[in-house]
Amino acid sequence: MKILHVLYSGLGGHGNVFFSMVDADINGEFTFEALFNGIEEVKEEYIERCTAKNIRWHFIKKKPGLDIGHYIKLYRQIKKTRPQVIFLHGGAAAFPAKLAKITGTGIQKIIVRETQANHLKTNIDWLYLATAMLVADKMVYLSEAYRQQVKTKLTWSFREKRSVVIPNGINLLTYGKATKPHDATRIVLGMQSRLIAIKDHLTLLEAFALLLKKERPVTLQLLIAGDGAYKETLQAHAAALQITQHVIFTGMLEEKELVSFLQQLDIYIHASLGETMSTAIMQAMACGLPIIASDVPGINNMITHQENGLLVPAKNAPLLCEAMMHLIDNPGNAAVLAKNAVTFAKKNYSNTRMLERYTLIFNS
Repeated sequence: MKILHVLYSGLGGHGNVFFSMVDADINGEFTFEALFNGIEEVKEEYIERCTAKNIRWHFIKKKPGLDIGHYIKLYRQIKKTRPQVIFLHGGAAAFPAKLAKITGTGIQKIIVRETQANHLKTNIDWLYLATAMLVADKMVYLSEAYRQQVKTKLTWSFREKRSVVIPNGINLLTYGKATKPHDATRIVLGMQSRLIAIKDHLTLLEAFALLLKKERPVTLQLLIAGDGAYKETLQAHAAALQITQHVIFTGMLEEKELVSFLQQLDIYIHASLGETMSTAIMQAMACGLPIIASDVPGINNMITHQENGLLVPAKNAPLLCEAMMHLIDNPGNAAVLAKNAVTFAKKNYSNTRMLERYTLIFNS
């Protein structure tokens, strides 16, 4: 069965889910093909991974703003590919996918995996989602709470029988706890994500600046992985806080580099204004890290406070600093949180389990 994934060409959770699904198909049951599209060029890592796994891929670049020609090109490429299943990572391409299906290309199903945090959606995002609901054979939501929010907002277009909840998954074999020698004199904290407005890096920097003012018999370092429009703003903020010598911006990391990045951390911090489902937190869990994260939708359904991590209100630097101090001063508690996080990831975020759930949809 050929499955065409239509996904964003740049950094984001789309690529992680796509390649996790490919990795999970150890028996070669499916033929995966990728149609990358967006305002960014295709990530070099995506090209390399497609080449290594013999995955056919295509790229259609979109102009910023409304680009009607982009959707026409998507329609033509979908028709040319002739998949049995179209897997849309988001609803923006729902209409060209539906048009391709009804014009006799052998497409059996359109599946839309809805990913954007509801409280961050614009009016056009809600319109895309409503359109997707009307044309999709199955709408996939990442959590029940997220599904219910959509149902409440778009009652008129919501189709109960077409909706299903399937959490994301990652290749747990790729991520694991490093055998890092204990160094009581140095604590490394870190976060990885796109450097964009919906993340809360500014608060993270402010909290870390407060932490540095506390007297601690350890050297503290903060690593921030990722790239994006806010990078210069964040670097300037670090300079204004006079913490530049303690903060390293690593830039964009490929998957192998990301694993090494996580394995050198003592504490993972994910400061955010909202998520749908954080792949970064899954990866940190799988690497056996104690986690501090913002108490916002898309995170607080993954982390239970004081069980498999610590939750802190967004935009609250003093409380985030307190959480950091707590884990630094209580390594035993940090170890328990980390152990529980690994167990939770294995139970809930396996890419094999994710593909099993999708296979039921593909074959239904």
